[in-house]
Amino acid sequence: MPRVSASWVRPARLAAAPLGPAVAVGALLIAAGPGMFTTYAGRSGLAAGLMVAAGLALVLAGLLASQTSRTGRAGDLAMLVGLVWFAPVWVGWELGPPLVRSLGMLAAGFAFPLLFYLVLTFPGGRPPSSGTRALTWAVYLEAALAALGLALFRDPYIDPACWANCTDNVFLVRSLPALARAVTATDRWFTVAAATTLLAVCTWRLLARRGRARVALMPIVLPAMVFAAATGAHAIALSRMPLEDPGNPAFQLIFDVQNAAVILLAAGLAMGAVMTVVHRRGVARIVASLGEAPAPGSLESALARALGDPELRVAYWLPDVQSYVDAQGRPVAEPAAAPGRLVTALMQQDRRVAVVSHAATLPELEREFGAAIRLGLENERLQAEILFQLSEVRASRARIVQAGDAERRRLERNLHDGAQQRILALSYDIRLAHASAEADADDRTRLFLEQALAGVQAGLGELRELAHGIYPAILTEAGLGPALATLADSASIPVELDDAVQRRYPEVIETAAYLMVAEAIEDAAGRGAGYAAVTVAHLDGRLTVTVEDDGQCRSASMTEIADRVGALGGTLTVEPTWMGVEIPCG
Repeated sequence: MPRVSASWVRPARLAAAPLGPAVAVGALLIAAGPGMFTTYAGRSGLAAGLMVAAGLALVLAGLLASQTSRTGRAGDLAMLVGLVWFAPVWVGWELGPPLVRSLGMLAAGFAFPLLFYLVLTFPGGRPPSSGTRALTWAVYLEAALAALGLALFRDPYIDPACWANCTDNVFLVRSLPALARAVTATDRWFTVAAATTLLAVCTWRLLARRGRARVALMPIVLPAMVFAAATGAHAIALSRMPLEDPGNPAFQLIFDVQNAAVILLAAGLAMGAVMTVVHRRGVARIVASLGEAPAPGSLESALARALGDPELRVAYWLPDVQSYVDAQGRPVAEPAAAPGRLVTALMQQDRRVAVVSHAATLPELEREFGAAIRLGLENERLQAEILFQLSEVRASRARIVQAGDAERRRLERNLHDGAQQRILALSYDIRLAHASAEADADDRTRLFLEQALAGVQAGLGELRELAHGIYPAILTEAGLGPALATLADSASIPVELDDAVQRRYPEVIETAAYLMVAEAIEDAAGRGAGYAAVTVAHLDGRLTVTVEDDGQCRSASMTEIADRVGALGGTLTVEPTWMGVEIPCG
């Protein structure tokens, strides 16, 4: 609603409270007396009761809805429709003031356009799209042109189809019966088209939504569909029987159905306003329920419960990386609007804090959040940013570990395929020279060659041990189980190894587990242990490896292993004679 109207909106709403019942009582008195034969309400008590109930229900529901920011405009519109709803009765006020009857004739033509606008713009009272805006303006424009044409050129006294008011039209400029009939016929068929459009749009809105969003829309959309069908049927009936007769059972049934549909629609509007208050109170309780240090995602869950939207999602904006993350700091795609879903950007001091994907039944979600909720969103955004940075650090550490292991494997291959092969070739040449010296009985040369061969073999053994220490080839070729078995066989102390898991794991995980066992066995031997027991297990997506020994109390902190395991998102536990790791395998 424009700012300029703020000064008179509240007084107008307060005036509607007594004005609605006064207009209803006046309409009821007219129907019971002067309008007994010129109104539907005057023909039966049921029709009168439905008419009064429909108009008052719209006024009361509008008053209730106007008190909330989310449905305020819709509430104002409902109150206006409620007052206009009694206009046909004032048209039928025989011997009443001509101006009142003429104004009633003008107002009666706007009941359907106002309800059309109310339904299509619920709950915010504003057209949600350019298409909806075009439809509503088209209906308003046609109603205005039809009312203007009939007011200026229709003389009720010579209109053969008149029934409620055949005498008074204070706005008549010139009687043009042919033009008046054309305007009337055009208005009827346009009403049929508009009612059909309303039916189609309501059906599409129901089908496009799911879950609670659809349930929340039903109390408004379903009565609107019934009202649209009855309005279209009324226009078609008038095209076949131009002389409208309240005593006709078909016309009376259509009137009763229209009123019943309006009563249900008003009830749906009131229920929506009540649910808005309930949601607001639920949102107000969120801050107190979260505590001083809420868990990541708890604010999103609390908002979803308070607003009755289990599919509500909050994405937090990180300006440094220009991307969105969830409450756990995990990158997510920018939320996008979908059928039945809206996206609301939440700002804090002109800074984007978060984007909320929510049901379309909460179009002005930003207004529901007070300062406390905004502060909670900002705090959770900062927490999500820290978690994102932490995940980036962990990913960086994991990449460093992987790069180091890749370099270890490259060095091991180079030593095995390069230097080791050259030394083997050299030892072969020395053996050939040794055989030649032995054949020539050159003992001095043979002795030198034997010493050289021994040195080469010793160097080759050290090179193999160095290559194995850099990265055991069996770990890549056969996996963790065989590699640990080889390690146990070559250990300086007896090693008891249970049935290791035979499955394969990612190389970086197998390397971390292998190096942990190797360092633990070496540390146990240095502390005078007589044995070491190694266990390997896979449980709940985590690889668990433990090493226990009987040596003296451990003093080393195993920092290198802790860093490696931590880079993989695992944990290292170190005790005096026991240590273990848990590494996620996902």
